Formats: sequence, structure tokens, C-alpha cells
Amino acid sequence: MKKLIVLSFIFSVFFIEAQQPDESFLDSLPEDVREDLLKRTEEQTKSAEENYKPSQYSSKLKQAEELIDLKIRLEADLEELERRLQSDDKLEVRTELELFGSDFFSTFQTSFMPINEPNPDSSYVLGVGDVLNIQVIGQKDFIEDFPVNGDGAINFPEIGDIVLVGLTVSEASQVIKTRVSSSFIGTEAFISLSKLKDVNVLIAGNSENPGIYTLSGNSNILQAISVSGGISKYGSYREINLVRDNEIIEVLDVYDLLIKGKYDLKERLRTGDVIFVNPIKSIVTIDGAVKRPAKYELTENQNLGDVIDYANGFKQTADIENIYLERLLDGSLKSIPITSSAQFNSIESVDGDLIYIREYPYRKATISGAVLKPGTYTMAAGETLDDLVIKAGGFTENAYPFGAVFENRDAKAINEKAQNLLYQEFLDNIIALSQQNISGNFDLTPIVGLTQEINNSDANGRIVVDMENEDARKTLGIQEGDKLTVPEKTNNVYVYGEVSSEGSVMFVPNKGIDFFIDKSGGYKKYADNESIYILHPNGETDRYSKRRNIFENQPRSGIVIYPGSVIFVPRQIDNSASRTLAAQAYVTILGNLGLALASLNSISDDWCQ
Repeated sequence: MKKLIVLSFIFSVFFIEAQQPDESFLDSLPEDVREDLLKRTEEQTKSAEENYKPSQYSSKLKQAEELIDLKIRLEADLEELERRLQSDDKLEVRTELELFGSDFFSTFQTSFMPINEPNPDSSYVLGVGDVLNIQVIGQKDFIEDFPVNGDGAINFPEIGDIVLVGLTVSEASQVIKTRVSSSFIGTEAFISLSKLKDVNVLIAGNSENPGIYTLSGNSNILQAISVSGGISKYGSYREINLVRDNEIIEVLDVYDLLIKGKYDLKERLRTGDVIFVNPIKSIVTIDGAVKRPAKYELTENQNLGDVIDYANGFKQTADIENIYLERLLDGSLKSIPITSSAQFNSIESVDGDLIYIREYPYRKATISGAVLKPGTYTMAAGETLDDLVIKAGGFTENAYPFGAVFENRDAKAINEKAQNLLYQEFLDNIIALSQQNISGNFDLTPIVGLTQEINNSDANGRIVVDMENEDARKTLGIQEGDKLTVPEKTNNVYVYGEVSSEGSVMFVPNKGIDFFIDKSGGYKKYADNESIYILHPNGETDRYSKRRNIFENQPRSGIVIYPGSVIFVPRQIDNSASRTLAAQAYVTILGNLGLALASLNSISDDWCQ
């Protein structure tokens, strides 16, 4: 038993060490593939250390487990793709709606003390601490600052005290001008404010930071609230009172400013003023097909029609025949039917009301290329690919619908997952081959090149559809972000890969694959003519083998080649497992190549104009 344990341990260490690729082999790889390969090797080694069991030595069992796991993953991806393609729903997680106005004070400036250049209007009331700049011209010439002292007056040379406290700037200027002109013949005075007084006010109630604040004498309620940090979540944006001598002399409604643009605060703050933020009032939430969904604060006797106005009205896509009002009544949430939007004007608001306006499930789809009116169109739920073509005015005379490319976002997301899975399989294959190829019996260059190609290729969301069949176009519904590219007719067949001259060949009807390969100079030395791949203009893929199966009634050369078909001749790959993976890689690479060619053909007119 001890010998068995020792042998098992030795075999385990050997297995883990075998996972490490040869350094010289790593140096020969492209940098991005080398980095990913090392990460993959590290993951496999860690997994082997954690999950090692003697019973797992069987390579056949391990291979069976991998195949089962791959089958499960592919089936899950296919099920998810089918579900998304058949669903009209758009997955969207909505964040919690904010109270309208709650972000206003967070972006407001924090200082309201115009120390250097005070610029109040003529209605500013002078008080102790204000400083006047007076320039006298005539019998007397001087410029001097005069502070308003504690007795409410300025001390003017040769005139004496002039009481100014409680007067506006305009009134004070007139008093000074009169006293100067009566005291000095032919002399005129010019008055301006040089410095503003400070005022101490109390901010109370539901302010974010209530307390006593020192502000500029030119400040108003709004500026004071901002200095205190704004309004707390318990405070009202609709009723902020300025209290002086125990009387409310001014009320600020922030909604008047934010929604109506009404800014008529006339009262300047004075020492001893109290700014009181009242408790929050009724909150009504409106969501759905309105231009500004949010939570809104309503005052007493306001109706739900005001909420619609606050939300800037309905969107063009609003289904005004499907409006829902939820209200808490007798301890339970009730749904009140709304038959018309005008009904809101007669329904008074209740704290906690929720209005939801259903939005027609419109979506945007783009059509480009050989159609009469290419562009982005708004499509209703249930509209199909055929409806998109009709909205675009139909195909042009030179259109090639058989080569049209239809792309879908959900299909692309699934293809990205599948391509990433394929890339991981390629890395695993390289690791296995590097361990088997110590003596260098077979060439790994093709499989390494394919691995890099897969890593660098962007997945596409193409869905194969028979665009020449109107009934087929009517069965495929449009989803958000769908894109249809219609190329123009082409007279070329494209040949790539292991041929002497890659590129386009003139299309000749009723000719087979070998004809077009011969036109491209024939096969190169290492061409794999037993696995030739053909991408047809409609997105379907065929595999052609030059070697004929004796059990076939007709050779595979019977594959029809169309204008715009892409023929790809791969390089020979020594390992059979690698050839299986390569087949999947070629389909992916060909798909991207076909997409690029269709896009180029769709814009050929633009280049000619």
C-alpha cells in the first residue's frame, strides 16, 4: 500500500511537471499567445494540484469528461441564444429614481462673498460694517472710504455725522450729495460701495448642516442654503422661509427656479435673520414614457397633472391609453384605472403616489447599402426584417439580397462567448501538442497562427437569413440595434489561403471549386486540399474535400459557387485533434471576412460618387 501511495505521488508530480511547455517553444510563440498560454498552463497546474485523484489517470475517462463538459456548455449557449432571439423583451435594470432637485446644491458654488468687487443693486440696504467710497470734486477734492459706524452714521470731514443705516444705496447717495453740495459751493460727490458688511444668520429646520453662518450682506436665502450644504432628505424644496422679527417675509420654492426659471428673491439677509427649511411634503413618483422621470415634491392642493408638467410631458412613444396609478389606500396598494391623461388634472396628489406610463416597445434598426433610403429607422414591436426593407424603400436595381448580412447584438454576445471558449480550446491543444512534439515530428506553426487569428478576430453577430424570400424576411422580428447591410451585385469569387495568388477571380457560371483555385494559380505545397471551406454570400458554409468518397453518388465538387462566394484553402495540420478545432476556427474567420466584403460592396457607390 505504501508503494502504491509513493508511486501515485511520483506520477502526480510528473503529470504537473509535464504541463510546463518547453522554454524554446514558448520563445517561438507570438507575445500575446505566449502570455495567454502561460496563464492557461498555470490554471491547469493549479487545477491538477487541487483536484488530483489516482482514478483520474485514465486518459479516456478524462477525455469523456471534457467532451461532456463541452457539450453542456454549448447546449447552454445555444439555449440562451434561442431564448434571446425569440424574445421581444429588452433586459434593462433601472436604478432608483432620485428626488427632483436633490442634486442642485451639490453642484452649486460654495462661496458667496464678493469681497473684491461688491456689486449690489441700488436697493441694497446699508448697515453697520458697510464701507462707502466717496469722491468729492470741486471746492474740495479727495477720494476716501467711509465706514458705517456702530451709530449708523459716517463721519464726513467738515460736515459731521451723516446717518445712513437703514437707507438703500440710492437713498444714501442722494443724502450725501445734498449735504456736500449745501456745505461746499460748486462741489459734487460720487458714491459707491467699497466693502460689504457681514451678516450672521441662523439656518434651521431640515437643512443638511443647520447652524449659525456668517455671510456677505448681499446674500439671499438660496445662497445661504447652499453654504449650509443644501437640504437634507427630510427637508422641503418647496417651502424655505426667511423669518425676520418672528415674521415670514419671503418664501423660496426651488421648483420655481429649476422648472419655471423664476428667480425673484428680493430680500437681502440681515444679522439676526432665520432661514427655516420646512419638512418635506407629498412625494409622487412618475416613471415610464415621460421626458424626465423622477420623484417630485408636491404642495397641498396640487393635482397629478402638475406632476406630468414637472416631468416635461409625455414622450412621443408614450402609450397614453395604458397609464397606471398606484396609491396606498386603507393599508394596501391599489391600482386606480386612468382612462385619459386629462383625468390627472382632477386627481389631487397623495404622498406615495406612483404613476407609470407604458412606453411602446420601439427599437432602432439600421439598414445600409443597396436600398433606396438607407438609414436608421424606428421599429415597433412585432415589425420584421421585411418591414425594415419596406421602410428603406426596397432594394435598388443593382442590389444583391442573397449576399445581405443581418447582424444582431444578442447573437454577437453569444458568438463572443463561443469564440473565447474556442480560443481556450486552442491553447489547451497547443499545450498538449508541445508535450507530444518534443522530437519535432510535426509542424505547430499552422495551429499557432490560427490561435493568434482567433484571439485577434472580433466576433460578429451575423444571422443566416434568406433575404430573397419575402416570407423568410417576415418571420424574423427586429430587435434593438439590429443592422442589415445589402451589398451590390458582384461578379467576383474570392480565393484565399494556400493558393499561389490570393484575391478575387472573375465569376464564371456553372464552374466548380477547382476551376477558381486554378485561376488563382493552384495549390501551394502545404495546402490542405482535403478540407477546403466555402463561405456563400448568404452566410452558409460548406466544406469540400478533393478526395472523393467511394460511397458518394456524386462528388463534393457539386457544391454551387455563387458570385461573392469565398473559397478558403487552409494549410495542412498534422494532428487530427487540431484539425477538428481548426474547422471551427475557419468558420469564424471566414464569417468576419464575408462581413467585410459585404460591407465594402455595399458602399461601392459612395466611392464612385
